Amino acid sequence: MSTALPKYLLAKSYPQTKFPQQPPDYALLLQHNRDVAQACTALVEVIGRLVLERAGLTETDIEAFKKAMAAVGWFEDLGKANSHFQAMVTKAPQLIQLLRHETLSGLLLWQNKALRECLEPALGEWFIPALWAAMGHHRKFDCDTQASEAPALTVWLNHPDFRQMLVELGERLELKTAPPAFSEPLIVAPDNRNRDNRNPNAVSARRALQDLKEDFDDLREQLAPEWSKRLAVMKALGIAADVAASAIAARGQSAASYSLDTFVRETLGHVGLDAADFDRLIGEWAWKATGQPRPSDAPQLPPGFAFRPFQCEVAASERFVTLACAGCGSGKSLAAYLWAQAWQRRTGQTNFRLFFCLPTTGTTTEHFKDYALEAGLSAALTHSRSTVDLKALAETADQESDVDASNAERAAQRALDDLRDKIEALSLWDTPLVVTTADTVLGLMANARRPLYAFPAIALSAIVFDEIHAFDDRLFGHLLAFLQFFPKQPVLLMTASLPQHRLAALQKVRPDLRVIAGPPAYEQLPRYKLRYPSSPEEVWQAVADCIAQGGKVLWVRNRVEWANETYAACRERFPKVEVNVYHSRFRYRDRSKLHHYVIGKFKGRDAQILVTTQVAEMSLDLSADLLITDIASVPALIQRMGRANRRSTPECPQPPKPVLVCPLPPKADERDNPALPYDAEDITAAELWIERLLSLEKPLSQRDLADAFGSLSPGKDFDVEQAWKAACFVSGGGKPVPA
Repeated sequence: MSTALPKYLLAKSYPQTKFPQQPPDYALLLQHNRDVAQACTALVEVIGRLVLERAGLTETDIEAFKKAMAAVGWFEDLGKANSHFQAMVTKAPQLIQLLRHETLSGLLLWQNKALRECLEPALGEWFIPALWAAMGHHRKFDCDTQASEAPALTVWLNHPDFRQMLVELGERLELKTAPPAFSEPLIVAPDNRNRDNRNPNAVSARRALQDLKEDFDDLREQLAPEWSKRLAVMKALGIAADVAASAIAARGQSAASYSLDTFVRETLGHVGLDAADFDRLIGEWAWKATGQPRPSDAPQLPPGFAFRPFQCEVAASERFVTLACAGCGSGKSLAAYLWAQAWQRRTGQTNFRLFFCLPTTGTTTEHFKDYALEAGLSAALTHSRSTVDLKALAETADQESDVDASNAERAAQRALDDLRDKIEALSLWDTPLVVTTADTVLGLMANARRPLYAFPAIALSAIVFDEIHAFDDRLFGHLLAFLQFFPKQPVLLMTASLPQHRLAALQKVRPDLRVIAGPPAYEQLPRYKLRYPSSPEEVWQAVADCIAQGGKVLWVRNRVEWANETYAACRERFPKVEVNVYHSRFRYRDRSKLHHYVIGKFKGRDAQILVTTQVAEMSLDLSADLLITDIASVPALIQRMGRANRRSTPECPQPPKPVLVCPLPPKADERDNPALPYDAEDITAAELWIERLLSLEKPLSQRDLADAFGSLSPGKDFDVEQAWKAACFVSGGGKPVPA
């Protein structure tokens, strides 16, 4: 086995034809570790106190935390100084490694007596969390980690670059004694049979790994609860620092051309929303709601415009978690921006951020257009100013992004996915208003890549989670865990209705929850005449009657192909009536134009038929005179009904409008399941819900819909403890070592 020292130790690959003489700075292991450690330190200096406060860790020693995070930056990639990794980034990208580099980092720092005795006293009780956070920076190490069937590897402890890393680490930790200088490399063989017993620096991978896991098992039992939180925060910041270091260094190429400290301070320290930004957003939206163009010299709000008492009550809530439970059309979205503005004023935070989270991509896009782009909000508030690009990151792709490196196609796709996630996440670092899907934030609880990369931005923000009744059990469980983990982060929850067992779960994890009900006059206003049509002819007759009166018909189908079929049938039956179809399969640029068009038509005077899919549930601000919908889950039906008679108000009530809920079509073939995209249990619950509503024998209000939904709650409570265990971000699946 050759133990010849390579000329350079690399952290990642680079285009060798572009740099034929020597690697660029960003590819060098020594420089990369410097960059990550600098990013870790800057993150703590810029947002550290706020992150700890949000997580309820106010008693943490900030200076000890900063030193430990610097150690994480240096610890993360020490294990890359091995022959397998160096071969992989230079000439053999599909090479199967005996051990991944973060595992080797752990073995070196825990089992090498000289290293451990030098470093542990400098960090004290922070040594173990720093080590575990570093080992978890690729989300790969857990107690199932095994050595692969690969030949022995060499760890070049005696390389000048490795020596310099220890020297600079020692300077940062202010070591009382100099770090050890190694004269020989370390040989790691698969097991004792392959180990060179004549070499005192040779170890068995399997034996060393087993000892490491046994030691960690013992330490896990001694870990206090607050350390699990500290560890999770350290891991997330370390991962974010590593991503930033890779991206910014790749862009700058030479170390003299970039500064991680400057990048962190410019993106996270100086970008934010202030009260004037919210005034502009709210004012532009208020003028847009009047249907009239805003004059150049107009005041912020239209004459006679006033916020509803419900909206003002939401804005005035000083609780860290507030639940606004109000029906469609009550003004929850505007209340959310008033709430965020109030929090910005209350905290005085100059880098104040807002994440507005919805359940689906389609609803997120439409909200973004309604409240950001179409409200006239400055592009600087809604789009990243990051100059990180795919090309720069692609040149430094991490060959360890995928476990199965032997599968080149799969590894390449995973690497591209990881690059996309890094770019999208880094773009959030300097974007003060983010309209996104809920899993962009709540995926943090599952150690998902993008939320981990975006953690600094998430931790800075006030967060709105809209339509939480539409969360499935997994996502709702992550919401509960998120609220437990961040007791001091401003969070606004919004929904039209919520089953009692979910409300009870929220109150269990957050006894400080403030619930604000919607305006009673709006909630109790009779809006709907629910019908369960007995035949297609009854449905078509209802459409004809509505059109004859110059009304607007909204027809919601559960599948795109069904929507297209209904669209064609409507055009054939009503050739003189404008008929449109709108669903998520249109190209984005076409959807943007169509969104304008269909909203404008529904606000006009002429009769119209609009056929849509689920995209109408939480995205189209329109009011139909007749709603026809396939039977769906109860939350989906409540949202769809929120598009009917939407303009009726207590001040100007409209007669109740017909709502027809149609049964599912028969199976197209043996493989078809008409219930999809819903479960059969969803449809059964919806049928029971409809029966209860019909038994009231009266026009229905939004309160009636919510009360009937609440009565369908399952007999058992939501399993809060299981939700916490499933949040492997903090629990590690029951282990503090990150999964």
